[in-house]
Amino acid sequence: MSSSDPWTLRPASSKALKQWQQAAAEEPDLLRGARERLRSRPLDRRDNPRRLGPLKGGLKVRRIGGKRLPQWQYEITSAGRIWFCPDKEERIIWITFVSLSHPKATD
Repeated sequence: MSSSDPWTLRPASSKALKQWQQAAAEEPDLLRGARERLRSRPLDRRDNPRRLGPLKGGLKVRRIGGKRLPQWQYEITSAGRIWFCPDKEERIIWITFVSLSHPKATD
């Protein structure tokens, strides 16, 4: 698998899938752009490091499928967030949380 191959996006839970679908229904263009960004360069912070980066504290690691993966945040609007766990070995982006409003967990 080449580093230029797109990453695969997968929901980490049925709740994350529902959140993605709801956000996509409300803001289809925004979620389409986020999908393409996460598929093409999910860990590239060069263009705007404030909008994309690893979460901290109790949110920085998440167990998915028996693996401990880092959890990142992509700021899609001033309040909206997508949390995801990149699995570099498999080139999978596990979507863990999607919201068009600011998540309370990071307050």
